[in-house]
Amino acid sequence: MYMAAKPVKKSVFDMDNQEFEQLVKPIGEKAKQTALDNGSWYSYQNELCTSPDMFIHEFKDRKELVKLGNEVGEYTVLNVF
Repeated sequence: MYMAAKPVKKSVFDMDNQEFEQLVKPIGEKAKQTALDNGSWYSYQNELCTSPDMFIHEFKDRKELVKLGNEVGEYTVLNVF
């Protein structure tokens, strides 16, 4: 009786950057969409963030440029787009 060989999966430790990115990208996109669907936001930095304490908060219906405050959870909305 012939048994098909299972494909060998490459360890994440043996992957190059591109292979690793292809592996985790769908997981990140699903987590982002779940957060947005649940009313949370997704935070990241881009060229609009001109200092280390500035972030984009992306909601399902808008994006906000925010600057973090001195206390945990404190931030100021600088722009909505």
